[in-house]
Amino acid sequence: MKKATKKVKIEETELLKIQSMMNAFNQLKMQLGDIELSKTTVIENINKLKADYMIVEKDLAKVYGADAQIDVKTGEVSEKAKEPKLEKIK
Repeated sequence: MKKATKKVKIEETELLKIQSMMNAFNQLKMQLGDIELSKTTVIENINKLKADYMIVEKDLAKVYGADAQIDVKTGEVSEKAKEPKLEKIK
């Protein structure tokens, strides 16, 4: 026959402390999940904005030329500075 073992319990204050810490840990994990969801949404919005910008950029290039440079503060259009071509060494 097995002997009955006496159950040992921790103090109430110790139990409350552990329970409080576990609750805090679970809340932080939920916050982290919320942050990740927000991050995903922000990344999706950035990608959509980039795609929209590329469309507008192409439309503006048709109107003002592929070498047009637009000052976003003033709306002034100028031609991009051309890089000097290097001559081949013979």
